[in-house]
Amino acid sequence: MQRKHPALLRACLHAYIICLLLSSLHLYTHAQYQPELTFESGSAFREGRGLYISGGYNATGIVNQTFMIDLSVSWNTGRPAYKSLPLGPLSNWFASALTADGRKWFVYVNGAGDVFDFQSNKWDHILDNGSSKVEGYGAATDPETGKIYIPFAWMRSSMMVVDITNGFDTDNITTPLPTQIMYAVTWNSLLKGLIYAIPAGMYQYIPSIGWANFTGPQGLLATEGYCLVSSGSGSKVVLFGGSIKGQDPAVSDIFILDFKTHTWKKGPPTSPEDIRRSPACAISNDYFIAWGGQVRTSKQRTLVYDLKVDKWVTCYIAPGVTPITTNPSVCDAPIDMPTDTPISTSTPSGSKSYTGAILGAICGGLAVGLIAGGVYGYRARKSKLSTSSDNPMYMDTHASSGRDPEEEMRDANRRIETVHVGAFGFKNAPQDPHALISTNHTDDIYTEFTKVG
Repeated sequence: MQRKHPALLRACLHAYIICLLLSSLHLYTHAQYQPELTFESGSAFREGRGLYISGGYNATGIVNQTFMIDLSVSWNTGRPAYKSLPLGPLSNWFASALTADGRKWFVYVNGAGDVFDFQSNKWDHILDNGSSKVEGYGAATDPETGKIYIPFAWMRSSMMVVDITNGFDTDNITTPLPTQIMYAVTWNSLLKGLIYAIPAGMYQYIPSIGWANFTGPQGLLATEGYCLVSSGSGSKVVLFGGSIKGQDPAVSDIFILDFKTHTWKKGPPTSPEDIRRSPACAISNDYFIAWGGQVRTSKQRTLVYDLKVDKWVTCYIAPGVTPITTNPSVCDAPIDMPTDTPISTSTPSGSKSYTGAILGAICGGLAVGLIAGGVYGYRARKSKLSTSSDNPMYMDTHASSGRDPEEEMRDANRRIETVHVGAFGFKNAPQDPHALISTNHTDDIYTEFTKVG
């Protein structure tokens, strides 16, 4: 009588489970990229695509880390979707803007211009006019002409205009305003011009008209270090954070402009631990996002403000994704706030880690191979024993010995030996059995085959 062999199956199953655990452990240890917290970084954004951040100050000095926050996917404010990019310039508070088509990222640092090409994933140096060696500039792009405007960047007295699409041409426009650095600037598509904020007030610049006053929010206290961004449609403008010059700490104010009605409103303030100056900011899918910035505490999180309901929320929902109320996995996740000195366990920029997948494939193949090998070995032995029993040559050999067949069988039983075969330790008698008995030994995890006379 033949029985099943659960020991073989158990051993194969154990091997497969161990491999899966090893694969999962590898994926767990390779955590998501975590940038160092900085303030006065250069930044630019594109709705539904990404907020790009480079340089700035961290707890020990100026850094050149460069990364993006993915705005095409949803995430919790404690764990934004970061992606590392090749290192940019070693500087802080420099002009930064994307080209109109979003394919390149232009930065102007200490009189030098560099461009990051998203397709080639490389930085190129394109401009060095030596016109300025100071920090505190901003930049904005006209999406129709592709020109990038940088107030006061030309010899600190006029506005520099950079046209990357036409051979990196530069021009300058006389500015009637007093020389100013550490300002905030954004392009508004409904205005078809710049909105520019300095301590003295807010102004606008329309290329076809020139400079004019722009009505700012009432009750604005901050004079520097705030961020100013417009939505892609131009319908919303947000001014957030900052500090009063020479004073600490920063302010917690957020002001939202409804451009169609030309009405500013003040939103609810952030919590005391979330106030900051000089963060990197963006607007995407009616969410305002603020990353980094100089804060009072050693921990901070990325801030998200829902412009639709006018409140601070704990998650960003990407365009085209199910609303917050039906997406609890993102919005209800624990908020794990980073510290000043986070540890990065990412793989190098531009590379992907396939080790987990490879381990899984190897383990799966190993398990299948072990099962197939065990089945094949068992069938081969069974076939061999069966063939020996029925083979006329075998019977003739015994008959020619002149000995009684029953005596031969008794001798064979006495000569039964037990041998360990293969990695799983199968035991099998080399003589031909008339019947097989399978005995499972749980402690040794093997199956013993013996012969009965």
